[in-house]
Amino acid sequence: KIACKMGRIYVNGEQMTDTDYTTLKQGEWSKEYICKVDGVFPDEEQICDQPIGPLVISMGIQCVRPDGKEAKSRFKKLWSDGTHSVVQVHIETGRTHQIRVHSQFLGHPIVGDQLYNSTIWGSTKGKNAEYQKSFEELCEDVRNTHKSENWHEKPNPDFEQRMEHLAADSTEITPETPGLTVDQRPEFDEICQKCNVESKKVPDNHYQLFLHCLKYETPKWCFKTELPEWAVQK
Repeated sequence: KIACKMGRIYVNGEQMTDTDYTTLKQGEWSKEYICKVDGVFPDEEQICDQPIGPLVISMGIQCVRPDGKEAKSRFKKLWSDGTHSVVQVHIETGRTHQIRVHSQFLGHPIVGDQLYNSTIWGSTKGKNAEYQKSFEELCEDVRNTHKSENWHEKPNPDFEQRMEHLAADSTEITPETPGLTVDQRPEFDEICQKCNVESKKVPDNHYQLFLHCLKYETPKWCFKTELPEWAVQK
């Protein structure tokens, strides 16, 4: 069992030693992941050693760039259904979003990845870092696509019309009948402080990313989890 508390890592309840941190930084840990990607992944092992650096610093979004930090990932296909592939990944470095960025570079972005599996990165979704636009344009497009303002509440266009109708209505307002069900209640409450705006619902596919940490191993210990259901070949 691995846990992180107050910036320190604990394995099976024991705090990692300085030696453990040194071996982690030196890349002596074996780190294995499983991901589900778009397309039919090649049968041969694919090694991606493209450097990774920030694209939009304020959002933590990364990209392949010549002046980025060294990064190396090894990809091996486990199986494919002809549309998607489940791939085993060993990473020799630990850059932010490394597997997501490298799988994008290989032309097989992770299924459900709202950041990196998008044509905002170009018609081939960032394959081979061919973004078909300048770095500055890419940065601006990605920032605008994922800025928080996109999820803010917007004015409800029907609110003013409803309020005007209520103001002109001379019908006497009577107390609500006790015990009404949700379906029996009116759709609009004239004194509700939230009825003047429309809230945006986050789509369900924003909540799942098909990337799973499977195993971390050192000469001293091994931590392994079960395969997620989506990674098991039917």
